[in-house]
Formats: sequence, structure tokens, C-alpha cells
Amino acid sequence: MRVMLYDPNQVFSASIRPLLHRRGDIPVEARSARALAGADAQIDCCLVALEAVSRNRVLTDCKRPVFLITDRDDGSVLRKAVSVAAAGIANTHIMPDDLLEAIDCGLASPPYYDPQLLRAALQPAPLLGDQDALELAHHLTPREDDVLRRIVRGEPTSHMASQMGVSVSTVRSHVQNVLGKLGVNSRLAAIAFAINYGIDTVREKHPQLS
Repeated sequence: MRVMLYDPNQVFSASIRPLLHRRGDIPVEARSARALAGADAQIDCCLVALEAVSRNRVLTDCKRPVFLITDRDDGSVLRKAVSVAAAGIANTHIMPDDLLEAIDCGLASPPYYDPQLLRAALQPAPLLGDQDALELAHHLTPREDDVLRRIVRGEPTSHMASQMGVSVSTVRSHVQNVLGKLGVNSRLAAIAFAINYGIDTVREKHPQLS
């Protein structure tokens, strides 16, 4: 089996690549998200780090089966998997061998949904405690932290791009990463999260988070 991997941050590919080699599969690295749409008939499937793709169109344009890998554990990621008709989605919390088995299941009889993600999707989201909120905020990179502060200030995307010296698409990608890591689905919800949990105050007390 020829497998195209798109995982620029090495979330899962470093651990699963040797397993693919061991059983005779041929992993092919995608240099960009756009390469996924160009995957031809010689590629049997695409393994994609969910957080590395900011636009659903990239995945829906892919002509080969797509299996998504995520490091998130909230059930909302299932919505993206469903919206792009993915062959499956799994969380990186499982062992590499189990991840490989999950991928095989998804390709043989799609879709495959990680049981932990499925349980999370079926349960109402609990109100986070301060420590849980702090742990979520801890996952923000310095650039994502900057974007969150700008979201709270109400800056539009174009203004963020100008001030940060990056493209609008890059800002949108950062915004999606912020929303995903905080477990919210809109900028308004991100603002509420930051205000309700006093993220600025938390970061003053824990400067290592920035």
C-alpha cells in the first residue's frame, strides 16, 4: 500500500512511518496540503494531521481516501471528519500499532471514529475548571497567544495580518488553531473563554505559558 503522509509538525508520522515500512507499505511525504489534492491512483490513501489543514476544501478535493489524525480529544473534531467524508479519524493517544489498525479499519469499512472522540461527542461539554482551562491555554504557541489577544481586542483578520506581517490565510490558520486548542467553535466563544477564565491574568502568573 502506498500511503501519502501530511504531517508537517510530526504529530504522528515519526512513529507510524517505521510501522508502515515494516509491513511493506510505502509512505510518501506530502510537501504541502495542496499535494493531497494531486494524489493520483498510485496512492492508496492519505494520512493527514487534522490541525495542519485549515480549509476543508483541501480535504474534499483529495481523490484518495483520507484518514485524519488529531491530538485533540474533544468530540467537535468529528464534525470536520464527517463534513469532509473522511474514511476515519483517530487520536494520537493510542499506540502506533493501534493507530495502524484503526487506519486499516477505516479504509476497509469507512468510516472509523475513535471511540474516545465518539464518547466525547455524545456527552455534553462540561464546564471547565480553572486548572483545565489553564492546561488548554498552555497548548497555545506564542503566536497563537498573540492571535487570541487580538481576537479579544476585536481585531479583524486583515488588520491582524497587517500588524503581524503575515498573510490573511496564515492568520485564519492561526485562528483555527486557537479555536481548536481551546475547544470552542467561534471567535466569540474564544473571547468568552479568555474573559471567563482570565487567561491574561493566568499568563501573568505563569509567564512560561507565553
